[in-house]
Amino acid sequence: MKKIFKYIPACAFMLAMMASCGDNENFSKEHILTDDELKEMARQDSILEAQKNQINADLILEYTADITISSNLYDGTFVEIETDKIAELFDVSVEDLLNGIDGTGGADVKGFAIEWTTRRDNGTSANTNSPWGHWWNKDGDVVSWGADAMVFAEFDSESNGFAVGQFPGHLVAGQQIKFIEALRCNDRRAAVIITVNAIGLEDISATVVGTQEISVDVLPNNNYEQVPVKFDLAKVLSDLGISSMDEVTFLGVKSDGSYDQEAVTYNGFWYDMDGFVAPWGSNSSVYTSYGDESLEFDADCIGLGQFPAAMTAGTQVTIQYAFMANNKIEMLKITVNVLAYQDPEEKPAGDPTTLETDITVEKAYDDYYGSIQFDVKDALRDAFKMTTYEIYSAKMSGDLKIYLNEETEEDPSYTADVPGYWIDAAGQASGWGDGIIWCSLGGNETSLYLYGGNHPGNCSTEGQTVNTKVIITCNGGKAIFNLTYDVTAAPEEESAE
Repeated sequence: MKKIFKYIPACAFMLAMMASCGDNENFSKEHILTDDELKEMARQDSILEAQKNQINADLILEYTADITISSNLYDGTFVEIETDKIAELFDVSVEDLLNGIDGTGGADVKGFAIEWTTRRDNGTSANTNSPWGHWWNKDGDVVSWGADAMVFAEFDSESNGFAVGQFPGHLVAGQQIKFIEALRCNDRRAAVIITVNAIGLEDISATVVGTQEISVDVLPNNNYEQVPVKFDLAKVLSDLGISSMDEVTFLGVKSDGSYDQEAVTYNGFWYDMDGFVAPWGSNSSVYTSYGDESLEFDADCIGLGQFPAAMTAGTQVTIQYAFMANNKIEMLKITVNVLAYQDPEEKPAGDPTTLETDITVEKAYDDYYGSIQFDVKDALRDAFKMTTYEIYSAKMSGDLKIYLNEETEEDPSYTADVPGYWIDAAGQASGWGDGIIWCSLGGNETSLYLYGGNHPGNCSTEGQTVNTKVIITCNGGKAIFNLTYDVTAAPEEESAE
């Protein structure tokens, strides 16, 4: 019996080999699937497709967001969400729902995402600047900001919806992206599907029906401050056949003669040193704006600002800024002439020197990064033997440097408003995460001051004192400020009567 069992496997192997050899001539031919096999494969595919398309949610809300593509802006649109339906699903009030999303109390709500390609949960509440919202790639899957990012969604509880925007230069006209933002509460899940449609900019075929040539004299500016430039508003309205500037599309002229429609500076554009629309950067000269209410300019004035320290005396640049409506264009051709700054101050007499001063600054704790100022203009003028304008210009150019506690031969690495630092409890330079206070140098052509405030999370609400040494160097001089920064206890809230 033992011999029989030994031979059975051997015989089976020989038979298999013989059968294989007999079919050898057809071994490499494609196998023709039977109808039953095809049906089974189709059934398996349909199961997989159903699983992939199924969204695990008790409530699904769907919205559309049309976004005009931009090469420069994170622009987009706002999508209002039916939060009342979500609140009803979760059996909570809308207020508690929104507070729960914001993390300020309310319902125990958790934001997350559902990957479009797999329908799997992504447990992150957000990777944007909101408590609920994500960056998405072209396939509708969560991605970090960067090369693969296409669109983002940021929930705003005050507006009851998502700001849906784009990564500049990544979308193409006609592209469509679907993504799923989701919430869960009390074992119930709500999914918000947003379909983004990328809309291309239309080619401009409008005709220039009027041109206004404007010349404006400005002084070199070391900040972004704007000055008003007057134009003929009545002519614009008449030439374009409109009753209000609200009907206008704003245009800038690029180096190839085409129009840029993507306003980046409050209905305006940045221009390069040749006077053509170009991205903000080292070759920038001036920028335009219109309608910024914070400037309180008249309706017949545009705003004109400079790239800090770029425009020097004698520089001249001509830019073209246009208004379009009813397929007509009114062109403003603005020539900017930069005059020499007439410094009203005289330099202090003598050579640059080293001066040392003790400063005590007191400020009540707050949780909103409020700051206070301490005038250092006279001290810096005396140490550097320079006018205020010269010191401010050196600050903007980087020739003026600030160190903490000890001057080094290396250029400073600022960690707060430049030039300045976040400062830890030991009085040493730190990052924001470890900082108790910050201290920076501010001012303009007529003022110079140290300013700073407390970190809302790191500084004690009961008050805290930080001692440090601020060393400012320029023009061979040095001003040393032994700084005692007293953050006093937060003021008590007044009870409502």
